[in-house]
Amino acid sequence: MAQARPADPTAPRSPVPPRTPRPERPALTRERIVAEAVSLADGSGLAALSMRALAGRLGVEAMSLYHHVPHKDALLDAMVDAVFAEFHAPVAGRPWREELRRRSVVGREVLLRHRWAVGLMDARRSPGPEAVGHHDAVLGCLRRAGFSLAATGHVFALVDAHLYGFMVQELALPFADQEELAVIEGEIVDEATAAAFPHFTEFAREHALRPGWSFGAEFEVTLDLVLGAVAGLVDEDAAGEGDIGAATPVEVTVPVLGVDGCKAGWVGALLEPGAPRPRVVVAATVAELVEAVRESADVRVVGIDIPIGLPDSTTRRADALARQALPGKASSVFTTLTRAAYAADDRASADTVNRSLSGQGVGSQAFALRAKILEVDAWVRSRPTVEVLEVHPEVSFATMAGAPLLPGKKTAEGRAARLEALAAAGVARPSVLEGRGYAADDVLDACAVAWTAARRATGLSRSLPDPPEVFSDGIPAAIHA
Repeated sequence: MAQARPADPTAPRSPVPPRTPRPERPALTRERIVAEAVSLADGSGLAALSMRALAGRLGVEAMSLYHHVPHKDALLDAMVDAVFAEFHAPVAGRPWREELRRRSVVGREVLLRHRWAVGLMDARRSPGPEAVGHHDAVLGCLRRAGFSLAATGHVFALVDAHLYGFMVQELALPFADQEELAVIEGEIVDEATAAAFPHFTEFAREHALRPGWSFGAEFEVTLDLVLGAVAGLVDEDAAGEGDIGAATPVEVTVPVLGVDGCKAGWVGALLEPGAPRPRVVVAATVAELVEAVRESADVRVVGIDIPIGLPDSTTRRADALARQALPGKASSVFTTLTRAAYAADDRASADTVNRSLSGQGVGSQAFALRAKILEVDAWVRSRPTVEVLEVHPEVSFATMAGAPLLPGKKTAEGRAARLEALAAAGVARPSVLEGRGYAADDVLDACAVAWTAARRATGLSRSLPDPPEVFSDGIPAAIHA
């Protein structure tokens, strides 16, 4: 056998490839464990949560978890505490009704994200600091507002029963939208059923299946009924001083858009979280405006200065209540015509139709906006995937300033008053005030509408009337502020 030659010590050696460093895992902490457990429950439900499954997602051995959470019950306590941290904590000294309303509206949004948590929120025997702190904030808000200890208990129990009870029912519904509801209705309501259960059939066909209805939309309407019912329990003489009025700077938590008509078509004021001032956008149609804005911002609420929800044979309560809210400026609110009147081709025909239905004549301003009203009506009835509100800028300005702004909006004095009111309410001077096809008063009105849309997104807005009227078109008719 041939012997192997010894290696030549002078020959160049092949370079040793460098070691690939192992990727560093994030440190295993209690916060990371809880966050991953919440994510697992959000995606797969609470039944899928086990210490072994959680360890697998974190890339560790199950025993490693017990250095941070002693057992699964402690993990559930921490998960519920993390959910409470996402709730709005009412602030003592601010208007109690607005604070509790926002707490419930935000709470519903949180529980829709964490559906597994609904039955656990007040069921843990060892609540964490976020849970205790949240309850303390609610109690403090009610006590500061003038509720006795007994009344505070009544209100807290009723508001929680509404929130958690509604969520249990909403999450258990066997349908996700009106299309699925229509299928179910078609399967269970035959002619025999309709004859035997006329009220059930009437509600299903004449209300629940109307365009725009959803069970979730009942949440805020019923919440306002609850808050209105307990308002009589407050002792005004015992209320703390220093309540913060409506001009408290608005908190922009999600992108919202305020829209006003102008010569060019429509002008919008976009408010975004963290943005220093409103961004002004212009388009020929409201649909084009909203779509243009949504290319760069996930707008959640669109407020529009135009009547939404047209009556059949009456006037609207929204218009009458808005006039009552504007002493000295009531003339800025015109009476919305009936749907049939807006379908007429000219003012004379519209006047004849409207008088025959509601007994009201047709003003020039009301009919001059016919094209824009019908445009927005058609757009809303197309079911855009965004919440749409009717907003009257003068009502919004009066809400933020505490009184109507009497100087005309087209005057220098009126412009200054509106800029001052917006600044005090947390809306900075917009990026531009006027341009081709739109004037300064159009932009400032759009900003006021955006302010109300931001209040709606945080659960603070009010509606006139409350709850809204609903006519044959199925669209809630109310002016928000």
